[in-house]
Amino acid sequence: MADRARSLSFERIADRYDVTRGGEERGAAFAAGIEPWLPDGGPILEVGVGTGAVAATLHRNGHDIVGVDLSPAMLARAVDRIGPRVAVADAHRLPIASGSMAAAYLVWVLHVVADPGAVLAEVTRVLRPGGVFVAILARPTEVSVDVDRLLRAMAERLRGSPVDEPDGVIALGRAAGLEPIGRAEVASKPYELVPTEVAARIYDRTYSALWDVDEQTWQAEVEPVVAALRELPDPHRARINTDPYPLLAFRRT
Repeated sequence: MADRARSLSFERIADRYDVTRGGEERGAAFAAGIEPWLPDGGPILEVGVGTGAVAATLHRNGHDIVGVDLSPAMLARAVDRIGPRVAVADAHRLPIASGSMAAAYLVWVLHVVADPGAVLAEVTRVLRPGGVFVAILARPTEVSVDVDRLLRAMAERLRGSPVDEPDGVIALGRAAGLEPIGRAEVASKPYELVPTEVAARIYDRTYSALWDVDEQTWQAEVEPVVAALRELPDPHRARINTDPYPLLAFRRT
């Protein structure tokens, strides 16, 4: 089982991250949900900027985006999109001056950090008084596709109970000094899930929940999921996933 004592770096799959997570097309859909909450001016921090797939759209729209991420290989791709405005850093110890950011945001990050509450406290520290923070969570509001249901159930068994449920994140935000100001749903760019292709990605350990799984756990928890994927009706047929993701907006008190 994966260990929450440390955050996960996507270094090992940087070369295929965009292909397997929707790339800039999905990033643009998430940027569209984030942008209405952002102030007109001032620096904006993306925590877990990754390959810059979300930041690229906001950067093109004139926002002053800087980003941090654990993975140098992911950041090398972000530089191609937003320039040398990124740094290798842990979200628990941001290399950002206190009170210097007009806004901050993160997308699909809180479920892969060691301590979500500590990350939110760091976000609060770097925000100016009245600064805005936006989080898009990795658990969709609905899970309507059969393939996704199998994947998410497996990930929860391997990684432990979800840490990015909206109500839980709101409570952590309040504890960190972030007052909720809004809640919405963000539609992801539609993407295909083909059961047989997902099974192949499982064997490639593309999904972060699989990276540290030992052989005994793999046989007990992962192989049955692969078998279930292959037994779905029409396993070579693509399922189109459009499930929305929760967006939470906060203001530093």
